Amino acid sequence: MIHPLRTSVDSRARTEACLMDCLVVLTWLLALSGVALGLRSLGLSGLNATQDELTVDAITLVVGLGPVAAYLILCETGQLQASWGKRRVGLRVVRADGSRAGLPRLVLRTVVKLLPWYLAHWGLSRLWLNFVPAQWATTCLAAVYLLVPITIGLALVHPQRRALHDWLAGTKVITAD
Repeated sequence: MIHPLRTSVDSRARTEACLMDCLVVLTWLLALSGVALGLRSLGLSGLNATQDELTVDAITLVVGLGPVAAYLILCETGQLQASWGKRRVGLRVVRADGSRAGLPRLVLRTVVKLLPWYLAHWGLSRLWLNFVPAQWATTCLAAVYLLVPITIGLALVHPQRRALHDWLAGTKVITAD
């Protein structure tokens, strides 16, 4: 069923939803940190400068961002079409025309949404483990500082509150019925 198009979403509600979802992500990262510290205390030090880059990238994607992406995709493809934060403030994700967003759009939306997180992890891990010259890592981190304000700026000033990931995936966030 195609729902009426909404022209505006309350930016306060969208901000609250984002902060609530950040709590979910923070909970995951704290649990992950606890496991890492526990392994370290058992003498399993984890990654070091001799690890290859592909291993570091795979671990960052699979362990760090994979569960976050799965959370967002599963919630937004679900019946309520919303993450926990969006449900709490009465929002949901739909296609730009107001119809239900399908899996490919929501995967693209999530990949673009998490791209700054991955770039930050990538850049910082490269600096920490000395895998690439500092200018490559700095360029990567500079991209984060460009993408995040563009995303936030679009979500705040556009009448439909569509962030960069919404534009690229052809989605928008609306008030739930």
